[in-house]
Amino acid sequence: MNFEILPKTPLYSAFSDIGKRIFLPDGIFYWSGRAKNEAELIGTLGAAYGYERDFIDGGNSEWLPCYLKEVREYSELSIKEIVPYTSIGGLQETRKIWEKWLIYKSYYNENIEKELLSRLKKYIITPEITGGVTHGIFQACTLFLNPNDSIIIPNKRWGNYDNIISKFIGAKIKSFEFFRGKEINIESFKTAINKIAKTQEKIILLLNFPNNPTGYVPTKKEGDEIIKILRDSQITYNKPIIVLVDDAYEPYIFKDHVLNRSIFYDLHQLNENIIPIKLDGITKELLIYGGRIGFFTLGLKPSWVSNDEELALLKSEINNKLEGFTRATISNCNSFYQYVVHKLFFEKGMNHIVQSRDTVIKMLKKRYESINSELMKLRSPNASVDPNSGGFFIFVNLNPNKIKATEFADHLLKEYKVGIIPIEKLEENVNGIRIAYCSIDLNQIPELVRRINSALDDFEK
Repeated sequence: MNFEILPKTPLYSAFSDIGKRIFLPDGIFYWSGRAKNEAELIGTLGAAYGYERDFIDGGNSEWLPCYLKEVREYSELSIKEIVPYTSIGGLQETRKIWEKWLIYKSYYNENIEKELLSRLKKYIITPEITGGVTHGIFQACTLFLNPNDSIIIPNKRWGNYDNIISKFIGAKIKSFEFFRGKEINIESFKTAINKIAKTQEKIILLLNFPNNPTGYVPTKKEGDEIIKILRDSQITYNKPIIVLVDDAYEPYIFKDHVLNRSIFYDLHQLNENIIPIKLDGITKELLIYGGRIGFFTLGLKPSWVSNDEELALLKSEINNKLEGFTRATISNCNSFYQYVVHKLFFEKGMNHIVQSRDTVIKMLKKRYESINSELMKLRSPNASVDPNSGGFFIFVNLNPNKIKATEFADHLLKEYKVGIIPIEKLEENVNGIRIAYCSIDLNQIPELVRRINSALDDFEK
């Protein structure tokens, strides 16, 4: 593909070597698409088709993808919605409806914030479908990180980031101390940015709120501080800043004074070359854990193009690169759940989905309140709880000089039959346990904390 607009943007300069060279060639899907519209006899796509009567007893005369008749027993969706391939970037109807959902989640007021709403609608790409949020994170990191490049992430983070970034790509994580007391360590965050800005031609960071493993969500004041630091840094260093926003737990907010929506929207409003990429999906957001459908949404800047024609071409060029990446890794995504998501939104509506999910959010909020209350009863001076505002997890720090996290987790499991996740990265000042209260019944939380207390007592002896 001949890229005309994209190479002129700061986005392109921030791409990794893979990001610069990947594209979707005119291969099977290109020729299949043309054949569908232009050919009389189609021999392009590698999927078996036939008249249903020829391979299903009692079948009709419809030309369908071949399937096992037993498949019909497991879904009321039509065979056309279960069996066929979807396009590389995902089912267009699902992508479009998720774009509307993303705009819905911005909470922009149609009457008061028309300009911001109009900008959001115009200057984002139609979300590309990925194989879950994890695949979206992998895709984004690969597109922007070369081996030995650095990305800024808090020291308390999801372990799979390290697996993707360090072990797979060979890039480096520049971690910053997440907390200072009960607040985000803004100074550590700023220091990390300044250090990276002096060593590479782009600044890349990954933010995840509510945070896994701590459940932390910034206060509105902290959110403003983060935005100001990024804005000032971009002006000072005149380098593109790529912000990967992992929104896996986006709707699970249990406090009033914290950010009630993704930080993506505030980043998107900025005119500076601070480029946000929103990574979300159906896993936690719609509580469809095994569906493996995620979305990659890139925010654009008005200054990159001169007119609507250039904007459309830029979106097409970005889409080509993203589809090239998907084609090279997983080919395309699960058809069944793309149709399920589309039907869910189309038939039920967004307000209905929110109301239905609120039942789960209220249930989790009670657990959140209970576990925070119970953990205040920890007796050990060697244990402390990180501040938290939402998500599925809570994090208990352990004094590394007294209790190693992995040893504690092993003891807790063997002696008290309690399973948690230890996170032990002493070089980054992290030593503690992640408790997934999302999967613990409200009535069991006091007993859970009682057993943790007993295990801590054992290490005090």
